[in-house]
Amino acid sequence: MGHAWTDGRLVVKPVGCVPEHDWVCDVYAAWDGEGVRVPEPVRPQLREAGCWSTDGWGAHVFLRGRDVDLRRELATVRHASDVFHHSVKGLPRPEFIDSRDDPWAFGDRLAWEGAEPEGDDETLALIGRLRGHLAPVSTPAQVIHGDILPNVLVADGLPPAVIDWPPYFRPVGMANAIASTDAVTFQGAPLGLLDEWATGDDWSQLLVRALLYRLGTTGFFASRNRLMGSLVDHVERVRPVVDAVLSR
Repeated sequence: MGHAWTDGRLVVKPVGCVPEHDWVCDVYAAWDGEGVRVPEPVRPQLREAGCWSTDGWGAHVFLRGRDVDLRRELATVRHASDVFHHSVKGLPRPEFIDSRDDPWAFGDRLAWEGAEPEGDDETLALIGRLRGHLAPVSTPAQVIHGDILPNVLVADGLPPAVIDWPPYFRPVGMANAIASTDAVTFQGAPLGLLDEWATGDDWSQLLVRALLYRLGTTGFFASRNRLMGSLVDHVERVRPVVDAVLSR
């Protein structure tokens, strides 16, 4: 988001939700998962026990790697996602999820908890179509990464790295549903990816909720005149994806 800084040894970035940041850092500090790297958090000096930030900033050790080429290396994202989620599947539901207040948390609650949508008429129309196809999901929930697609790094001779983790507590397939619909919507991936990444009986329903998650966030920004970047034309980009998912 343009707010991170590095000197080549540490990465320093703003902390939005302190309880979330502390929870993620605690998980990272105890990480023993194999097959994927995660950032090593750095605890500030002269701070109270358990705190991983100071004056609104947090830091971690710089991780070697480059961004995945999302047109050629989507399989790497899928592999990193599967390994990462296997490593965190036993974590309990974080308490901060109930109080976290940001546009993405709003999108998650729209997709799963019936939050009332916001946005312009076009966004609300697409949200309405998707909500008309909601059905119960039987897959149990676990901690997931809510934005895995752009947050995998690769480096020669090293396992992939997973960074910038927004935790949610949803069925594990939701992470890949978000990633695959994002890839088709924003990265030009073929619609066939939605079938290639399919997992479990709830997959079609998870795709519906992944689209609601993103459109809920876009509507939140639109209602406050804060659309920027790819969100400006999100509705037009996602319309054929919505059609494809609802025709499954």
